[in-house]
Amino acid sequence: MALIESTAYDRPRVGEALPALARGLLEQLGVLQAFEDERHRPAPSAAASWGHPLPRENHFIYTTHGAGWHLDRARFDAFLAREARARGVEVRTRERVCAASRSEDGWRLRLLGGEELGARFVVDASGRSAAFARGAGARRLAFDSLVAHARFFTLDREPEPGTLIEAFAEGWWYTALAGERRVVMCLTDADIARRLGLGDEKRWLGLLSETSWIQRSVGRGVTQGPALTRAANSSRLEPVCAADWLAAGDAASTYDPLSSQGIVKSLRNGIFASYAVADCLLKSDASGLARYEKLARREFAAYARAHARYYAEERRWPESDFWHRRHRLFA
Repeated sequence: MALIESTAYDRPRVGEALPALARGLLEQLGVLQAFEDERHRPAPSAAASWGHPLPRENHFIYTTHGAGWHLDRARFDAFLAREARARGVEVRTRERVCAASRSEDGWRLRLLGGEELGARFVVDASGRSAAFARGAGARRLAFDSLVAHARFFTLDREPEPGTLIEAFAEGWWYTALAGERRVVMCLTDADIARRLGLGDEKRWLGLLSETSWIQRSVGRGVTQGPALTRAANSSRLEPVCAADWLAAGDAASTYDPLSSQGIVKSLRNGIFASYAVADCLLKSDASGLARYEKLARREFAAYARAHARYYAEERRWPESDFWHRRHRLFA
């Protein structure tokens, strides 16, 4: 079994909040204790100025699952790769599949360095690109054009420990701790981002200064490292699997970051994918793939309903293109 990774987990990655709901999934994977030994910062609360000018707080100590974690996402992903390697998976970093063709016993995969690998079954976990699956004939169905323009900041001596969301007329802001830095993101549609000039640091910082609560969380922090722009739209793959391949994680579906479920969804998705692949390879039973496809559709439908409900709560800017689009997106 081989895991092909295009990076060496050495680049900044956005995706830094892990809800406590993930605890059971990490335990099922057999990595919970090792994860806790990594000592990521706890995330004790979340607050949102959403549908109301004042933030409303949710303290996780009062929930059954307790506090979650603020992740340094690159370190977390590298941790999962190490745990996979410790269980016998061949992990190849700074590599990627640049060509694939079917063979008598599965697939022939040509790597960037020219080497070829044989595979009976391929799991596409390449993220939003779903590069392998789309090459095999799948198509990405996108439902909006949400993008995240993110920047990292140094931390104050005593940084605010919770996550914070603040809606504004053109979209919404988000901030959380990310390892030894703070990440701040402005999320809006791609055309609105161009109009606002979010790619320009001065204009981005100018919009940040107009926020009521996000700028307070930044405190005296200063920008650090390069800005990141990432797609953040809702989408799903059609189909999500075939007889000899399967898409998992963001390759299978992508959620609006507002859901805070991206990493949890991918972990859960990967576990169910492993059951389907094992049944296919060890038992020649394809029924698991059919169940996986059905589950992916059902989960995305549930997400779409929750997405519509939550965006419907914000009605302060009825003339805004951004909010008008959200109110009819999954209606």
